[in-house]
Amino acid sequence: MFARLRAFLSAWRDYPREEGDWIGKQYKVLSRIGMGSYGLAYRCLDTAENRQVALKQAKPSKRDIGKKMLMRERDILRQLEHPYIPAFRDFFEEQGSAWLVTDYIEGFTLEQLIFEQGLLFGEQDTLRFALKLMERVQHVHERGFVHLDLRIPNVILRREELYLIDFGLARRIGDDGSGDDSEHGLDQDGLPRRMPPVTASDLHDIGHLMLFMLYSGYTPIPGGEERSWSEELELSAEMRQILLRLLEGENPYKDSGEFIRELEQALSASAPGSDS
Repeated sequence: MFARLRAFLSAWRDYPREEGDWIGKQYKVLSRIGMGSYGLAYRCLDTAENRQVALKQAKPSKRDIGKKMLMRERDILRQLEHPYIPAFRDFFEEQGSAWLVTDYIEGFTLEQLIFEQGLLFGEQDTLRFALKLMERVQHVHERGFVHLDLRIPNVILRREELYLIDFGLARRIGDDGSGDDSEHGLDQDGLPRRMPPVTASDLHDIGHLMLFMLYSGYTPIPGGEERSWSEELELSAEMRQILLRLLEGENPYKDSGEFIRELEQALSASAPGSDS
């Protein structure tokens, strides 16, 4: 009985804001973007600037953990300053909730492009897409951070440009969480503990993202047995080598720069009119 009541109270505290609601003194809710384990996100009108922004709320039921995660995301975004990463705009607290305000990026996520619009990606498309995305990721790494959530919902295509969003799980490179509260699974900042963040984590995620793109044009054999990606997909030797290094731990990339160079070489080799 008590457990059900506690769950009900948590859900009530996290009840989403509705279209037309006001947040703070200047943000009017236009729609809800999504809900995660620790936060809720909204598309809002900044009435002071007359432009759309994204507001992320730390779930009140998560108390200090949700707030600290949002504050860490705020601090990271302040240091990134990149035209294709949403910029930090504001941070405030209201009625027990913490709010992070960033640019709102209007477009389609890679997830929407593949699963809702049925967009197909060949090898060259995937290589070009990954190369453009890695320019953003390398910038994050050079600023001393890893994203740690490079999934298809967190990459947005707006016209011909790619945007990297959602830095809620991002960490400083090499942060080993010294001072962790192992008993409660929390790091020194009181946040959920993870493996020490390294750039290899992001590169591994990029490998899975590329697989989603390559599988967009794959048609399974009816009644056929499930096989590994290396058996199911018809890939060039260059693409196969890239995916093996990203996903299977075979001669992994030392850093983002080495991966980018191999992407460029593979794209050149697969271009029409190349000698390969």
